Formats: sequence, structure tokens, C-alpha cells
Amino acid sequence: MSDLNDPIFEHERLELPPTLEYRPESVIPVVVGAHPKGEIIDRPWAGRTARSIRQTLRDRGLDSPDGPTPLVVTDVWYLNDDQLRLQPTIAIGDPAVNAASAMFANRLPCAFAIENTCQVLLDPEMLEPRACFWGVDDESIRLAWERFQSKWLEEFLDAAEHVCKA
Repeated sequence: MSDLNDPIFEHERLELPPTLEYRPESVIPVVVGAHPKGEIIDRPWAGRTARSIRQTLRDRGLDSPDGPTPLVVTDVWYLNDDQLRLQPTIAIGDPAVNAASAMFANRLPCAFAIENTCQVLLDPEMLEPRACFWGVDDESIRLAWERFQSKWLEEFLDAAEHVCKA
């Protein structure tokens, strides 16, 4: 029998307990591609984004089980769920790997870019809270992630609070 002490697993279970009721109207999807590159490269950034959102919501006093819930999902699930597509969304990953990113690439303006390196797409007025970012490698994804976190996460969550139903 192996040692079952796994602090990362235990922390994730506290953040998203198995008894949490899935309610699409309260979810903030963080979307990655259902592709090996999406899993290897983008899912860790999606997890980090979801944790950052949960912490920001806690800081705002919105950490109840009925409040907005960031949830990492695949593009396949996201694009095939009509209710989920209505929610405030963050897509992470190159449009060649993430179909949600490809959809947003045709609909959202570029808010930040470093040529041939990374992009952040979103409506800076957050009329529809949707964002998408990617980079050509892990370091460039970090640049896009940091820009989104520092410049637009608060505004994104302000807009998301009006969409997510408790």
C-alpha cells in the first residue's frame, strides 16, 4: 500500500470538493484544448489561473459554495455546452490547439501582444467578460498570464460577478 499523503491533492479537494454541485450558471470556465499540447503546456496555467481567481474571490468575500466557481474544462466540453458558453470565460492556449481560443481569436480584439511571442485578447471594456491568451512557449505564456493578471483580472471578475448567478 502506498503513502496516501498528497498535499497537492488534498488542497485541490478543499478547493473543489467532490460534493460541490455543478451549476453552469455559476461557473467561470478556464478552457484548455483537448489536445496533448493543451494538457502539457496550457493546463498548468489554467490551474494557476483558477487558483488565482479563487483567491481573488475569497479576498472579495465571494468564496461561498454558491458563488462564482472557476473550473478548468476542455474546449470540447465548453463548445458543446450552450449554458457554459454564456458564462464569463478565459481560454488558454494557441488557437491551433484550443478550439475556444480559435473562436475567440475571431471575436475579441487584441489587448496586448509581443510579436511572434504572445497575445492577450479581450474587450477592455468587459462588456462581455471573455479573455483568451497564449504564447509560443512557457515563458511567453507566463508573460501573457502576468499581463492578464495584473491589468485585467480585477475588471474581468467585476464583470463576471454580474453574469454568474448565485
